[in-house]
Amino acid sequence: MDEAKHIMEIQKKNLYFENLDGWRAIAAFAVIFAHLSYQIKDHEKFSFALKAIMSFGGVGGRLGVIFFFILSGFLITYLLFTENKLHSKIQIGSFYLRRVLRIWPLYYLTLIIGFVILPLFKDLGPENASPLLYSLFLANFDHIYNGFPTLNTLGVHWSVCVEEQFYIIWPLLFWLMQKTKSFVGLTILLIVGSEVFFVFSGINLKAGDYHLISCFKYLALGGLLANWAFYQQEKMVQFISSFSKNLTLAIYIFCLGFIFLQHKILGHFGFYPFIFHVVPSLFFSFVIIEQNFSPNSFFKMGKFKLLTWLGKISYGLYLTHMIGINIALLILKDTVNIWYLIPLSLFFTIVISYLSYHYFEAYFLKLKKSFSKVN
Repeated sequence: MDEAKHIMEIQKKNLYFENLDGWRAIAAFAVIFAHLSYQIKDHEKFSFALKAIMSFGGVGGRLGVIFFFILSGFLITYLLFTENKLHSKIQIGSFYLRRVLRIWPLYYLTLIIGFVILPLFKDLGPENASPLLYSLFLANFDHIYNGFPTLNTLGVHWSVCVEEQFYIIWPLLFWLMQKTKSFVGLTILLIVGSEVFFVFSGINLKAGDYHLISCFKYLALGGLLANWAFYQQEKMVQFISSFSKNLTLAIYIFCLGFIFLQHKILGHFGFYPFIFHVVPSLFFSFVIIEQNFSPNSFFKMGKFKLLTWLGKISYGLYLTHMIGINIALLILKDTVNIWYLIPLSLFFTIVISYLSYHYFEAYFLKLKKSFSKVN
């Protein structure tokens, strides 16, 4: 594409991918339902089937986090490409301030709730989670070395910490790769390095799920997709347009079916933990490209207004859902029934997230706009 024409096209666009908010909601609910499935007692009717469905074959929580990582890598990198193209530079300080204003307020509020407020109502004994590590956005390393926190409301913060660590490093790497004109090559090298680290140390050191280096491959994969979408969008559209509506539907059905059953199919093989993420990562990459650039989609997530609305508050849904679940558990006390727990937990989670977004996060989001270089 001609350089001047490319800049004009960018300036016309509002950098909002309308079909991705709904997918954010689905990723958040994949994690929420996976955590709710832990509350199902084995003696309950249909417990085995219900657990399998709610946890998507036992892997729903991990899938939701992987999707969040790839999506974050895509959106942040696309934003960096846009700013660099329009202004011939990246204002890294403004980038960091935008991330701080988006992530920190609710993150620290939920830490206060988790470390200070909820223990007043629910005594679970000594908390092994380190307030210092959590406060420094190192909760993922706390998971690796100290294990899962006693209070489960703190168990979701690790992935936010991984993203925050990525946000610190990525604009610097982006600047270097732009200077050396080696974005694709170095990004592929980073993905390979992340995979090698995962294979050789991730399982033994409990770092496979939580270490920044292990997770870097997902975020960098999103960056590769952004590079393709930004610089070769015509080729990308041409490629994805070659998939008919029926073929696209078949890919969705096959991939979702395989991901749901892959543990049963491959779980007994020793290599399975090392390849679990491959098909989900490729499928999620396909979803991002297909939803945003295909003229042959059998559906567009943006048409689902409720999911799109929930996607806008998905950060709150993710960070507060364990608070919602614990409030529901406190109300139900010893008479916990999963059929009461599910709607109660969802109700409290959505209400808390809505209130948080509109009456707490919104103030910081307005401040964030003053540091934005692109719309």
